[in-house]
Amino acid sequence: MKKYIVCLLLCSLGMYSAQVNFTNIANPDSNANGNDQVMMYITNTSEATGVKGFGLPAVETAVDLPYTGVSAPGTRIEALRGMLLFVKSTGQVMVFDGLVWSKAFEIESDNVSRFRINPVSTTSGSVMLPVNSLIDKPNFLADPLKLKTNTATTGADLNRLYIRQSGLYRVNVSLNFTGTAGSFSSRLGASLYVNDVKRFQLLENTVNFDGTVRKISMDFSVYIVQGQYITLEAISELGGTTAYNVINDSFITVEKVL
Repeated sequence: MKKYIVCLLLCSLGMYSAQVNFTNIANPDSNANGNDQVMMYITNTSEATGVKGFGLPAVETAVDLPYTGVSAPGTRIEALRGMLLFVKSTGQVMVFDGLVWSKAFEIESDNVSRFRINPVSTTSGSVMLPVNSLIDKPNFLADPLKLKTNTATTGADLNRLYIRQSGLYRVNVSLNFTGTAGSFSSRLGASLYVNDVKRFQLLENTVNFDGTVRKISMDFSVYIVQGQYITLEAISELGGTTAYNVINDSFITVEKVL
């Protein structure tokens, strides 16, 4: 009986060790087997043009993760606690605690959307801010919250950010202005509307950036229900005939906090 137990144990160890391959080679850049699913230290012979870093083993989708579904372990596998795998379809790194997988971190944040504001001018002190739906990830313009997904890019929807999930949101408005000197003798700011009803209004003294461009930045925190939409308006403390231009490099950043 003991012989059978020993044989079964050896077989199980052989199957287990086959899950992960470790290499110990002098030059991993040229000799590592690309089929080995291991975390590799990536080096380059030319530091001037090369990249150094770690490469994680990867799977295509979450269903490809090992030890899931019918293969999920009944008891914790201590030797595999802390194992990391990158899921290509979601951009997430998953960590295994010996029983289940959970999100370790994401390559791209899933709770922050950022948009450029189209240039717009006013002679009456206030103007609605048109939100550009462009996705330009190298320049940090992305929309994982889907605030502009499937909305019109003209008309009223151009200004709207639609909420897909109820929660507490932080909305940052960063505006660049140009205009005559008199335009900035009073404070400028922004109003935040939810379904066209004004909820908040903030005013700030503009900062002189380069003698021509003025800047302000404001943060709103607001609880919003799924299906509602946000619009934002640039405003002047005096209003009336105050004239200014909201120019390029103005942005809206929306973060889902809770």
